[in-house]
Amino acid sequence: MKLKFIDRFLSIVFLIYMLSLQSITVAAATGTDDNAAQIKRGAQLSPSCGACHGPDGNTANAELYPNLAGQSPDYIVLQLGNFKSGERPNDLMKGISGSLQLSDMRALGAYFGAQKAKRQPSVDAPLEAKGRSIFTKGSSAGAPACLTCHGAQGQGQAAFPRIASQPAKYTMEQLRVYRDAIKFNNPLASEMKAVAVKINQDEMSAVSAYLATLQ
Repeated sequence: MKLKFIDRFLSIVFLIYMLSLQSITVAAATGTDDNAAQIKRGAQLSPSCGACHGPDGNTANAELYPNLAGQSPDYIVLQLGNFKSGERPNDLMKGISGSLQLSDMRALGAYFGAQKAKRQPSVDAPLEAKGRSIFTKGSSAGAPACLTCHGAQGQGQAAFPRIASQPAKYTMEQLRVYRDAIKFNNPLASEMKAVAVKINQDEMSAVSAYLATLQ
């Protein structure tokens, strides 16, 4: 049963990865990506985000807000769209994203994606060591290793977001959301739910602690 779940999961991962590569190739061929201009525009829009997430995307309040620095620009655009549509419920972010156009979202994604993320300090070495095992090998109930989708250092790859350097409390909260939500419209979120239900509370705490320390 575990092998069947992992085979299905990896098949979906591979499909998403190939589609992402195709999109990158098309963008490069057409020459439509003016990244420098996007970053400049994003910097102009960023003060409204910086109050919570930090001017450079590294939060000054890890108890409340996630890092945006180093995050995949496409993932930032996706989540801003989800906040705006209500797919991802959050009253504060819905209010902020409501006035953003798609071009604004792309500019913000480019700006924060270009910033360097700062890892969180180590606070519990034994817990983090347990989290490293889950990150590299998977959970006791058969969830695949986190690095399968998110990269060897949690840096994100293809359509999958960066999870390294995020405050542990934030990561823990998101894992609970994925586990407890009835359903998601986004296929990536649906796959993450299938993973989260196979990670118990203690494992969530451990892997969240470990990810916070990754650069």
